[in-house]
Amino acid sequence: MQRISKSWRWPLAGLILSSAGALFVPIGDMLWIHLFVTLFAVVLLTRLAHQEVPFPLALAQLRLGADDPAVLRARVMSAAVCLPQGRADLALSRVKSVLPDLTRVLGPLHPDTLSARLLSLQVQGETGGLPDRLTSIRELIADITPVLSPGHPDVLAAHYCLAEWLNQDGRTDEAEAAYGTVVTAGTEQLGPDHLVVLIARSSLTILHYDRTAPDNHAAVDEMTTVVAAMERTLGATHPTAASTRHLLTQWQNT
Repeated sequence: MQRISKSWRWPLAGLILSSAGALFVPIGDMLWIHLFVTLFAVVLLTRLAHQEVPFPLALAQLRLGADDPAVLRARVMSAAVCLPQGRADLALSRVKSVLPDLTRVLGPLHPDTLSARLLSLQVQGETGGLPDRLTSIRELIADITPVLSPGHPDVLAAHYCLAEWLNQDGRTDEAEAAYGTVVTAGTEQLGPDHLVVLIARSSLTILHYDRTAPDNHAAVDEMTTVVAAMERTLGATHPTAASTRHLLTQWQNT
């Protein structure tokens, strides 16, 4: 049963029990009622199981086993893809279910485990699920930096998360320093056109724009440079590039 995902054991058991039960139900109306009720129950259980572990992942686990690193990584990815869809609750549910398995199989300081921890903190911090999100993200940065190096995308993403939360809390000086860390380290290790660097530059520029109003022409010029880099690297239709271009246009029209 270890190769069968926990969430898919219920619909599988329901299918087996309903098939066995049909053998003891007399042919007639009772049989049709039995089939209708059990079919409804199995469909419902299947939908719930698919929500927790998508069916392709369940098949991969059946073939490779629950502890296969590729299966565990795919489970984390299935959580991450929920965020662009606006389903933070499902993302958090999925990442929480896979974190204990990652910790047990790969260890608490494995890069995949740390990435899943980062995703969990990001979702909880944005949805109000962390009582002290700044302390939590700083603890993760302390754990993740020696393992992955200061310029790793996940480390930079953690610093960016810290900067965003500091900015939201009105601690703009600390937020500016945290954004600067992402831009400096990211430019050195990943290059100036890496997505996390460009996003951090745009966020830092927005902070400067708000702090220097109404004399914020330098921020407008900097954002013009950032947008050009985004469109060159990502394409003009990329959501991040398009939304940043829209913001720049608003600034220019003000």
